[in-house]
Amino acid sequence: MPDLLWCYHIFAYSIQAGRGTEVLVDTDERYLIVVNPVGRGGHAQRQAIWLLNKLRKMGIEHNALFTEKIGHAQDLVANWAEAVDVVVAVGGDGTVNEVINGIMNSSQPGRKLAVFPSGTADDFARNMGIPRDREKALEVLLGEEEKAIDLLRVNGRFVGVTAGVGVDAEIAYRSYQSKHLRLLAYWYHGLSMLFEPPPRSRLAITVGDEKIEGDFLLVVAGNAGSYGRYMKMMPRALMDDGVMNLVTFTMMNRLKALLLFGMSTTGKHTWVRQMDEYDAREIVIECLEKVYTQSDGEARIAGKGEVFNISVAPRALSVKTQKGV
Repeated sequence: MPDLLWCYHIFAYSIQAGRGTEVLVDTDERYLIVVNPVGRGGHAQRQAIWLLNKLRKMGIEHNALFTEKIGHAQDLVANWAEAVDVVVAVGGDGTVNEVINGIMNSSQPGRKLAVFPSGTADDFARNMGIPRDREKALEVLLGEEEKAIDLLRVNGRFVGVTAGVGVDAEIAYRSYQSKHLRLLAYWYHGLSMLFEPPPRSRLAITVGDEKIEGDFLLVVAGNAGSYGRYMKMMPRALMDDGVMNLVTFTMMNRLKALLLFGMSTTGKHTWVRQMDEYDAREIVIECLEKVYTQSDGEARIAGKGEVFNISVAPRALSVKTQKGV
């Protein structure tokens, strides 16, 4: 990280550290705070400064690490040698994904995940019932409630919410270029389907003994019911049932595709005849041509012949959450 940015973190933290009175909290848990300072255009950094000062005033034992590049959060968590009970991800879904992989690849078993939502979509936090309000989010990460959840494993990498191929990944890939206006860019590229044929992905999918080959608008393996902030594409999916929910959509015209995405915000899209839904513990997706793919919202291009082996790791991770979730 550039020296100037490090100086800003330290200066801002030290300025705020002198404000307010200390309120001690009775907890023996040790926290590692992992911050993506550029998340949501710097919003995550501001959230982190507020959180760190709250923890200091409460007398909570903690350390803070700021990421410098993509993949850094995973390395920081996996290589953190000191004892820690809870790892807190301050950022969006990409940061949460990296922290999950850091926890799962750590030499210290039993580390729990907490999320302080600071991203654009915050899909993982929303599916776990973690509020965006920072006072309430603080109550969750300091509370005693936790839940053991499943994770998806895609070619060895862990995924918390969804992994998929198709139009949503292409829109996310295009939108990624607009870091400070990503949500607006997502809607812009989504609505552009009105003026061009819907993109297609040629795939071979194996689910159990069934093999499906063809052109697809969208294929999503879900550990949770909703993603993309608003879309409830997999209403049957649960994060602790030991199976993944796979939905596939074959090609349709552009107006029907837009109707599909619009109705998915309420979960009332399952009438679409091009939709098929499966519950599975293992699936294989083979790319028969170059396609767009995403894992927890992080999109890239996969080449022809690339294969994704997706499986479920049942109740693999404990997550701080609200009571009753």
